[in-house]
Amino acid sequence: MKLKTILLLTCVLAINVFAQTYPEVTIRDIQFATVDSLNFYGAKNEEPLPSLAGDTVTVTGIVMIPPNEGANPDSIRTLHAGAPAIYLQDQNNPEWGGIMVRDTEGSTAFGVLDTGFVVKLTGVVSEFFTTSQLNIFGFEASNVIGQGARPKPVELTLDSLVQLGTSSPHYSAEKWEGVYVEIKNLKVGGEAIGRGSFTVFDDNNSGIIVGTNADLFRRLQQPLPGTNVEYVRGYIETRTNITNGWFIINPVFEDDVKYGDVSPPNITDAIRDKGVVAYAEHVVVSAKVVDSDATADVQSVTLSYKVNDADFVKIDMTLTNVTESIWSGTIPALNDSSIVQYFISATDVDNAKSTNPTDTTSAYFYFVLDRSLTIKDIQFTISNGGFSAYQNYEVTVNGIVTADTTDIQGDGSNIGPQVYIQNGTGQWSGIQIFGTEADNVRRGDDLTVTGIVNESFGITRIGNLLSGIQIVKNASGQALPEATILVTSEIGTVASGVLPAESYEGVLVKYENITIIDENTNGDAGPDEGTGGNRNFGEMLIADASGVETRVEVQDGTHDYHNFWDSSLENTGTRIQEGNTFESLTGILFFSFGNYKLVPRKNDDFVGQVTDINEEVTMPQEFELAQNYPNPFNPSTTIKYSVPNNVASNFSSSVVLRVYDVLGKEVATLVNQKQNPGNYKIQFDASALTSGIYFYTIKAGSFFQSKKMLLLK
Repeated sequence: MKLKTILLLTCVLAINVFAQTYPEVTIRDIQFATVDSLNFYGAKNEEPLPSLAGDTVTVTGIVMIPPNEGANPDSIRTLHAGAPAIYLQDQNNPEWGGIMVRDTEGSTAFGVLDTGFVVKLTGVVSEFFTTSQLNIFGFEASNVIGQGARPKPVELTLDSLVQLGTSSPHYSAEKWEGVYVEIKNLKVGGEAIGRGSFTVFDDNNSGIIVGTNADLFRRLQQPLPGTNVEYVRGYIETRTNITNGWFIINPVFEDDVKYGDVSPPNITDAIRDKGVVAYAEHVVVSAKVVDSDATADVQSVTLSYKVNDADFVKIDMTLTNVTESIWSGTIPALNDSSIVQYFISATDVDNAKSTNPTDTTSAYFYFVLDRSLTIKDIQFTISNGGFSAYQNYEVTVNGIVTADTTDIQGDGSNIGPQVYIQNGTGQWSGIQIFGTEADNVRRGDDLTVTGIVNESFGITRIGNLLSGIQIVKNASGQALPEATILVTSEIGTVASGVLPAESYEGVLVKYENITIIDENTNGDAGPDEGTGGNRNFGEMLIADASGVETRVEVQDGTHDYHNFWDSSLENTGTRIQEGNTFESLTGILFFSFGNYKLVPRKNDDFVGQVTDINEEVTMPQEFELAQNYPNPFNPSTTIKYSVPNNVASNFSSSVVLRVYDVLGKEVATLVNQKQNPGNYKIQFDASALTSGIYFYTIKAGSFFQSKKMLLLK
């Protein structure tokens, strides 16, 4: 709490005026959730809110992860959290005993905190995506009440966090979120996940992601797949928007990861001699295999393949290029319509083994086809993380343009113009084409496209920066494929590569009878304020009758609809706000920044917007004052309330909605008038107020109700 606030409260108490005090709680009081609630929310790919979410509390704990590597606030950051942050842990009971603490005011004293400091802090409990946190109003040296040694990490097995042989979570392991733990006897597996993150597995093939929230680990070279790991230490983080897991362990200190002495062979550049495989053609698969141990050599390399649902067949690969360490093996010719999966294994003289890909359940694959390729062939994936069978190979396909550069121009920054073609309807039928050669094609053009297939930030496309594409226009003005009607639960908020969402990537789809649940999924309503403030990238959460939320992106299309992401949009176009409904929304299903999202193209993709619901149809039957949203907020929030039909006409006084500070001083009158029955909402702008707890009250006749809200600047 700010010093001036403490002084003010002291003065108020001196004259015997009631003042708000904050309860002292344990970290467990904040974090604890029942097994039933964990399983319920886990099945929805969500986390339950902390029981004290929105409350201001005082907590004592020991600093496990400091904001910086050393006492200098400008030194290497130990975690990235949008503001200076630490991880705090209960000194006596680590179960349910860890939490992130963020100093949103950037206090200088906070930046020099070090591991082992015992601190007493006051702040507001919140949940950011799936991470529980305490947002403190400020920090002073007096918040440090002791200093000791950082407790040893809690020793866990992977099977205590994830289900045996998988990366799927034990939801009850939520009790370890924010706790500093140690996991032993692991092996590196998988490709880089992002910023150098990788996956480790135990002997049961249970897996967890090793994250790189600390700058130190972002700068280190990712270990080779198959490398032995004696232990990993770090704090446990939960994420629901990742493909291969829920829990992440984030090492912080230099000795938080210890690798074993033996490293396996490194298998790279796995390629086949032909991308498109025809009936009766054999396929030569080759790879570069180099042993990473200075004293060891590659002992053997094998190629395993299987056809359709049969068992894997193993064949020996031979060293065909000694200078480049290239090994090759041949898969025999197979029947038409066969699906062939394959992976490569290598063993060195130390009997250290590795595979490519590391997770052999996501083996490479290809089709044997006695026909021309279709878009579905290219987009289809088995369990390969969204990667195409034709990744990095040249293909030729036909399709009708469903979106061109006059439809989707991008946001002018991170996302550029987009062009899509489609062949037929439904799953796997659409794909993005990339290259300046596509700039002048138009919706309804029938194209033959040739280019290299590549995966770019989760999107499968034809064409890349180096080679572009070749286009032959066969006809213009063709009828577009009908939009595939989906329910929002089919897409939801799943991670990249997850079915069925992945199968509709690049497809023209439609949602019907939807409601805007959140007009800005990345922050508060209103314009983007840049780093450190409210962020608004034109993305909203919608839901249909299924009740499952999914995203819509309105910033990239060339239409008049917006969610007021920029102040220049005020009083222009058509603003979309929370509670609006649409008969339908149509667009291309896109993937970016960890989320699938619908991208409408032009105005006619928005049908039947209703901004004010006709309350004569569903008239409220009782008074209600809803919790403001968002909460906490900065600087504006929305307050909803209902005036019932059966008593409104008997009012002898106006409806009065006012806002007060914690001392009971009125700071705003939002409504003071007679109102007809109905549902109402009003925007409260607190730009002129300071951070803190406020109360808003409604009075109408004999009805009175009050709720609290938090302004957090």
